[in-house]
Amino acid sequence: MRIWPILFPMKKTTTPSETWKRKAMAFAVRSHRHLWGKNNEDPLIFLYHRGLNHEFSKQIYLGWNKFGQERPYKGWGISKPGTFFIPPGIVFPHIVDQELLSIYILPMDTAPGYFILPGSAPGPVILGDPDNGTTYETQDFFQGLFHFQEDSDKACVTITPA
Repeated sequence: MRIWPILFPMKKTTTPSETWKRKAMAFAVRSHRHLWGKNNEDPLIFLYHRGLNHEFSKQIYLGWNKFGQERPYKGWGISKPGTFFIPPGIVFPHIVDQELLSIYILPMDTAPGYFILPGSAPGPVILGDPDNGTTYETQDFFQGLFHFQEDSDKACVTITPA
């Protein structure tokens, strides 16, 4: 069973910088450890209410950014002046063939939406094999993750955030 999210091939120009990959991976690892550490009842209950079980959430490396953080673009390898804000929420690292391409932050409230970490590669998130039977398309991350959790052996889920 393939759990790694896969993405259609991208041009090299859209691949994140090495500095971004290093910083983003550190952020994803910290967020993942935070979700599975102490004082994490709220995000785990939130994921449960969205239909995601613990095993699946661990397999796709979901994390939790408890507090918002301001970061300098330059420190992340992005040639832009100033800073950007990473909001609190569920952290979804988009990993393709063991390479981190993008990070999405999904809010823990009823409002739909997401935040994509600056420097992330653009494009839809494709979970599973596009040639593998049933396809499901959605703009909602949690619906897409739920469908993939339930039918990952026979389905391909495309999440195209709005």
